[in-house]
Amino acid sequence: MSELTVVRQLNAVPERVWRAWTSPDELAAWIWPPSWGASCTIDLRIGGRFVIASNGTGPGVSGEYIAIDQNERLITTWQWDDEDVETLVTITLEPSGEGTTLTITHERFTDEETRANHEQGWNDCLDRLPGYLGH
Repeated sequence: MSELTVVRQLNAVPERVWRAWTSPDELAAWIWPPSWGASCTIDLRIGGRFVIASNGTGPGVSGEYIAIDQNERLITTWQWDDEDVETLVTITLEPSGEGTTLTITHERFTDEETRANHEQGWNDCLDRLPGYLGH
């Protein structure tokens, strides 16, 4: 299997969830454990790049924005600092009642172990998001 999909129901409107993904300060506040001291830079445009860095206790990752549909979808490449492999992440936000259905599809894994590690990582990250959003 070369891809994974993680789906979460969030008690926040798509516009709010979008900001949590596209504001550097907001993304840094929840994406990684606080002890990693995440910092982010985001150039939110097609061909623009994002960087998520840590204070040295965690990993770093960067990528290029491939598609941007405000409040609906982001597609970006994803490459860890210490790896040569570039994968693809699609983040989709769909209104669901008074909240949002968030779907992350991460593709182009070269082996099952890497896919499984990323699935665990996304679940860990997304476990922090509802608390950050205030619900």
